[in-house]
Amino acid sequence: MKLRRKTYPSLASAINRYLAEISPHKKGKASEGSLARRWLDTRLAGRTVERIRNTDLIAIRDDWLQDYKPATVVRRLAFLSHVFTVLRKDWGFPSLANPVQLVRRPTVDDARDRRLFTSIRLRGVDESDCPKNELTWILDATESEELPTILMLASQTGMRRSEITNIRRENVDLRYGVIHIPDSKNGESRDVPLTPLSQEWLRRYLAGRSFRGRIFTMTAGAVTRAFIRARTKARSNYEALCAKHARRPQPEYFRDLRLHDLRHEGISILAGVFAIHELMKISGHNSTRMLGRYFHPSGRDLARKLARSPLGRQQLARLGSTVAE
Repeated sequence: MKLRRKTYPSLASAINRYLAEISPHKKGKASEGSLARRWLDTRLAGRTVERIRNTDLIAIRDDWLQDYKPATVVRRLAFLSHVFTVLRKDWGFPSLANPVQLVRRPTVDDARDRRLFTSIRLRGVDESDCPKNELTWILDATESEELPTILMLASQTGMRRSEITNIRRENVDLRYGVIHIPDSKNGESRDVPLTPLSQEWLRRYLAGRSFRGRIFTMTAGAVTRAFIRARTKARSNYEALCAKHARRPQPEYFRDLRLHDLRHEGISILAGVFAIHELMKISGHNSTRMLGRYFHPSGRDLARKLARSPLGRQQLARLGSTVAE
């Protein structure tokens, strides 16, 4: 008896099955829904998967690159590649080729070294009217009750946005200053120490609140939107103050600051205290290479650390004795 050949599904059918069976078990299921819609909107959606060629994907890639950043296009290609992997390994199509493997991924240069400006000044204006720190301006600009504590935690602990919004009261130890994260992005639990400043902010926020469960009602997306509004208002307030005192505003303040940059800030602060193996446990990174993308010390900080080190003190002592002679 001749075996019936298995019929290949259309790309749309494969993606919809993937969303129903695979995505619900992944941390990034929400973002995968968005990635899936992009492919379902293409001309390939109705084509059966074995008829999709790398040249088809290259054309779509090049078209997307006209309007989207390389990182966005890379994520879309990675999603489709995993759909084909599941088709081959789990859904009974072992001979199906993965055309995404023959598509060159665009180069992504998303490394950032942006940290908070902490020396904002206007001559003749008191610091109470012109805070030195960008974050202070942003905190003053928001009307949200939760955002200030969230931003302070981000800038002092290096925690991810989703980790902060999902903090549960039973995982906060204010006595010892520790937040327990039971399930982080890398799938592991970890404990994050609080700086005295972040511990005090959290203590004040929780004062008089007796509850269990999540301590913040804001979602991760809502935090980003509120941050952008506060940053925009902070910039307007800064420009208004400059105009009032006939000063030219510095163009770099507030302009390109992103919420995720506060994670860079927090990790860079903690790097001055902890050894790298300890810092990896706090930040939730599995490799020193990834951790290095978030550690951005200033040259002045490194110079001060060197001067205070045993080597620096020893050399200064020798210089002192040489001058005395």
